[in-house]
Amino acid sequence: MEIDSFVQEERLCIFALLAGKPVWQSSDSCINVCSELDWKRCLAVHLWYMLPPTASIANALCKYEEAFQGTSDHERYACAPLPPYLDDSGLGLLEDEEFEEMGESKRPLYDICFHLLKLYSDRRYSLQQLLDPCTVTADRLDYRLSWHLWNVLQALNYSHLSEQCQGLLHASYAAQLESAGLWEMAIFVLLHIPDTSRRERAVREMLNLHCSLEETEDSAEKEQFLTERLHVPVQWIHEAKAIRACREGDKHREALHLYRAGRWNRCHRLIIQHLASDAIINENHTYLLEFLEGLAKPERFMLIQDWDTSGRVFLDYIHVIRTLQAIQQLEGPGYELERLHTEVTSLCSRIELIQCPTAKDRLAQSGQ
Repeated sequence: MEIDSFVQEERLCIFALLAGKPVWQSSDSCINVCSELDWKRCLAVHLWYMLPPTASIANALCKYEEAFQGTSDHERYACAPLPPYLDDSGLGLLEDEEFEEMGESKRPLYDICFHLLKLYSDRRYSLQQLLDPCTVTADRLDYRLSWHLWNVLQALNYSHLSEQCQGLLHASYAAQLESAGLWEMAIFVLLHIPDTSRRERAVREMLNLHCSLEETEDSAEKEQFLTERLHVPVQWIHEAKAIRACREGDKHREALHLYRAGRWNRCHRLIIQHLASDAIINENHTYLLEFLEGLAKPERFMLIQDWDTSGRVFLDYIHVIRTLQAIQQLEGPGYELERLHTEVTSLCSRIELIQCPTAKDRLAQSGQ
């Protein structure tokens, strides 16, 4: 009778929806209740009108997937759950198909909200697909939402993400923060790496790249944030500064930060090879004494190679020089000088045994 030809198409669409018919062939055209709806409304239509009241979210998702994949009796009649940056491009139903498979893995590219619904329906759903940046942004290197979402999912006891994918998340987001000048926040991200050795290596590498030797207000604030808020060991920061000083050829600062980092053996070796001779030649005994007295503590010098034949000799020499200067100011210093004679004799024999690979070392030895 073709009575439906006298009814407005919008009304027919409402009737089909209330009847639970996603697609209905009228006398004049094919009525598709999902033709002008975005994917979220398409899903809602299937949940509210195409399924019984007792149906679950999982049932609605399954029905909706059949609708946009074309596996139902009506072929493909709903739009795919594309990410917002593709949804806004005005793509029609037919044009969606070329965007459904993107990326090297050739997995369907869907909206992150769709993936979250799938995860809600099935706790074993792939987290790798869900946390792909392309599910929310066209920038494949923007891991902001992916990284924070992963931490939320972990708090909800979702843990089936491979170690490799976790590492990619942490490293990528840290690199993104670093490129924005927020290297201290990149360290916060790297501290979430579960493996202890990899976590330490990543944090140390970041410190080595960015710790500055210049003591500015900005650097002090960042170091305070690292040590007090993130509980990064202060020794790591000083080791990073020692590495930078070494690259810049600043032996004094290198020795200073090695000392503050508790690297007693390396600090001692650097002082003996590069600083001690200059200090002796220039009679800068106070400078050298500050290092050597700190290294001379029992719990430290026991860890230092060749301490007795190197560092201790310089320390004893400075003590003898200072004692001699004090004796010279006394009245009748004869007894004190005689008492010092034995110590000086022993010291001279030890000075002769010091290795002198350079002319400067030999000059310092002769000056002693």
